[in-house]
Amino acid sequence: MTDQPHLKIVKPEIDPANPFANLDALRNPQDYAEFASGEAVSRYRVRRLKEAMHVRVHHDPAYMLLGQYIVEPGGSGKETFYVFPQFREALGPLVRKVDLHVAVDGHAEYFLLMIRRANDGADPNLWYDTARTVASAAAKGWIKVTKPIGGGWGYIEVKHKMFDPTWPTKTFEEILRSAFEGRIVDSLNHELIKNFDQRGA
Repeated sequence: MTDQPHLKIVKPEIDPANPFANLDALRNPQDYAEFASGEAVSRYRVRRLKEAMHVRVHHDPAYMLLGQYIVEPGGSGKETFYVFPQFREALGPLVRKVDLHVAVDGHAEYFLLMIRRANDGADPNLWYDTARTVASAAAKGWIKVTKPIGGGWGYIEVKHKMFDPTWPTKTFEEILRSAFEGRIVDSLNHELIKNFDQRGA
């Protein structure tokens, strides 16, 4: 019978009266800077304005896309599909015109802000027009989104200290691909168009 190797068991130094006295022994690297920047985002969510939201919008025109087209099957809050302009007529009244902005909220979540616009030929809409005003203000500094009496979106400037956004260095193309991954209508053979042809709106 061979001798078993001697196993040395090292007991952690823990004081039963105060088990968390030696936090340095428990501490792992805790660098949150990465998570407060847009670089940590693997997939950008598509979001709308929301009352009481604190928001900043990327001021660089390279990180905004105006007058685009989307479809939200099932209504607001469901998946959002990006529709290339040449295919918008194939989806009839389902298509909505929007502006897209890279933005960040007060909780350091970076996302793609969707601002609705009136469709071509439609009457002006107070909510859409004021939403664009809010997005423009958010490109200049932190704001809090409001819903003023009388309708439409409003905002107030945030006076207290907020963090300075660390905007992503990845291209807007990459951000759009992540935001609409698997939900890009770029062909007449897309399932969304087929379903509309077969079942209607």
